[in-house]
Amino acid sequence: MPEPTKGTIALEFAGFWRRFGAYVIDAIVLGAIFAVLEPLLWPDFGKFFNFTTSFDSNYWVGQLRALANVISTILSGIYFIVFWVWRGQTLGMMVAGVKVIRTDGTPIDTGRAVVRYLGYLISIIAVFLGFIWIAFDAHKQGWHDKLAETYVVKIPAVPEAHAATPPTAAA
Repeated sequence: MPEPTKGTIALEFAGFWRRFGAYVIDAIVLGAIFAVLEPLLWPDFGKFFNFTTSFDSNYWVGQLRALANVISTILSGIYFIVFWVWRGQTLGMMVAGVKVIRTDGTPIDTGRAVVRYLGYLISIIAVFLGFIWIAFDAHKQGWHDKLAETYVVKIPAVPEAHAATPPTAAA
């Protein structure tokens, strides 16, 4: 890791609760988007399927729910990946005053954002253990951060003219 130079600032890792709050805000935003999009995803659902017919309606409802889960996972991925690459922050992260950066202090790129989102999915499948890991990790990294080699840091209240250096273990 390069040594800080004059005019640089040291960054502080964002902790579990601040990141959790940011994620709750993102979940609310995504929930609102999905609530608006839901009728568009299944137009005339009741007219298209007549559940009084002889075919197994539970099978088809299950298939549609599975498809809806896939669509929502893809749309959520697009939301997170686009915001991480564009600004280094989702809407929730903006409110919480945190930002995702690479471990070398540079902005996150598309490849790392995709790996980070896949790490989100792994953390969810593992009963959220990858997120809980943040509370106990020295660098406040979840599994998704470790996979993508990223940190989530607090945004300092200083002019943007200063360069940022990655946080250190002492921070």
